[in-house]
Amino acid sequence: MLIRPFEVSDADVLADIFHASVREIGIRDYSLEQVEAWSPSKPDPKRYLQQAQGRTLLVAVDDDGRIIGYGDLEPNGHIDHLYCCPDVVGTGVGSAIYAALENAARSVGIVSLFVEASEAARCFFECRGFRVDTLNNFTINGVAIHNYSMSKHID
Repeated sequence: MLIRPFEVSDADVLADIFHASVREIGIRDYSLEQVEAWSPSKPDPKRYLQQAQGRTLLVAVDDDGRIIGYGDLEPNGHIDHLYCCPDVVGTGVGSAIYAALENAARSVGIVSLFVEASEAARCFFECRGFRVDTLNNFTINGVAIHNYSMSKHID
């Protein structure tokens, strides 16, 4: 597996990964109504072109050249996205992307990371030293859902 910077041609695949991950992994912890509200359809790939501006956006590519995950880091230490193809969840892809994001943060002097984590992502981030700061209850497209604000100090 290779972790590399985002390329413009990756945008469509990242949109596919986001939608599939929410629908196929999110359903483990959220209701069908909640995942449909969270990702009612595949997002516009242009979103990733905009997201890449001013952020560290990294992509995981397998040995066959298939994009299997991605994550991004904002200059203030916020990890906005960390998603993998459902068929590779639990194989270390997310861990590799996270490690690369944390290293990128350290390299530019970021000392604290934070994230709004889904139920499944909460466990992932707790295993990497994040703590839950708050439970967030909110609505998306009129549907009640929750996530967790989490943070971690890095040296």
